[in-house]
Amino acid sequence: MEYPRRKRIPVSYNWEMKVTVAAAKGRNVLNFPRDYSRNCLLKSHRNIYLLDVASGKVYKSPILNSSKGSEDKFIYSGWKKFVKQASLCFKDKVIFKAPKGDNFLEVQIVRCAF
Repeated sequence: MEYPRRKRIPVSYNWEMKVTVAAAKGRNVLNFPRDYSRNCLLKSHRNIYLLDVASGKVYKSPILNSSKGSEDKFIYSGWKKFVKQASLCFKDKVIFKAPKGDNFLEVQIVRCAF
């Protein structure tokens, strides 16, 4: 007996990251948490949209798949541009919010005060 596939219900998803030295220099990709990839991104999503909450600017970037598996997804070009234009610094905190549980992310920067 075959059961019908359950339809994915978009759920709000949030996560945070601390900026490393390499990330601040634009040398890293932005890896998505597996829960976000699994529960929010559809196979039809080819791009991710990063909304810089402070400036209102939107950065579009192709979603790439890791060779490790289909749930390991990341972006590079849009993330690198965001890091540079937002002037991310070592130890800044970046908060990602997907309020509709899709491929549109609100990005907020909490600056490190050191």
